[in-house]
Amino acid sequence: MTTETLSHSETATAPKASLAKRIGVAAYRLLDRMTEAAYRQHKGFLRHPYHL
Repeated sequence: MTTETLSHSETATAPKASLAKRIGVAAYRLLDRMTEAAYRQHKGFLRHPYHL
């Protein structure tokens, strides 16, 4: 059992949270991590797109 808390202050394994809500939260967190990773990977290009 995990004790990691979510933004709505319920534990990740709380029976109150519906499956759809837990999937949505997990998908949002994954998308956020992927966006951050892509930003870090292309940070130099985003600052100077034409390398001038």
